[in-house]
Amino acid sequence: MRGDDKTLSDFTAPFLEAFGGITRTPVDWEAASLDYVSDARKRDAAARYRAKIEEMPEFASTDWTRPKFDQNRAAIAKVLGWQYGKTGLLLSGPTGRGKTRSLMDLFQRLACEDGHEVRYWYAGDWFAHLGTQLNYGRDDARGWVEAIAARPLVILDDLGQEAIQTSKQDWAQAWFFRFLDLRIAKGLPLIVTTNLSAQDMAGRATQLRSDPLVRRLTELCEVVKFA
Repeated sequence: MRGDDKTLSDFTAPFLEAFGGITRTPVDWEAASLDYVSDARKRDAAARYRAKIEEMPEFASTDWTRPKFDQNRAAIAKVLGWQYGKTGLLLSGPTGRGKTRSLMDLFQRLACEDGHEVRYWYAGDWFAHLGTQLNYGRDDARGWVEAIAARPLVILDDLGQEAIQTSKQDWAQAWFFRFLDLRIAKGLPLIVTTNLSAQDMAGRATQLRSDPLVRRLTELCEVVKFA
């Protein structure tokens, strides 16, 4: 470097001196972007939660005073204390024991407070939407199933009560198994509620409730029994 060469600081120094030595702190744009995405996810989650609560007004205010809840305090506490990880939850037991009540409070914490991306599906709606992917004999389900399976956290509420046309049972079962297999492969958690016991799901009532379903669910989820 020649003696008459000047650096950028040589030129800016007089200006900094004139303005009292003001300097700018470098902006961490990556951190700012991550904060923005986190805030956007929380706003989206809060909107989804509010929309779901509007559909389920009985859960708008916390009500833990029902007698049937008392005998399930340990199960409820396990659900409320769940932390995001590879293994999800399978909440199994009769209606009115606190499964969906505790699930909605968990949904609110994970999505609105912790900022996780959560997709809630009533199981009947999941299968109904799957059915729309079969158009005039053309199977368009792959893209939809793979997109849903890639979500960080999926909740399926009331599995086992869905109505599936007899002609579509094998097709729907195959895609549901594909959905579960993708989540297993990706190490992504699934949270499920059902009124059915493992014995019910493995029974002969429908093709959907077969042993392969139980095996997949128990690989993805820790079973939490409500009495």
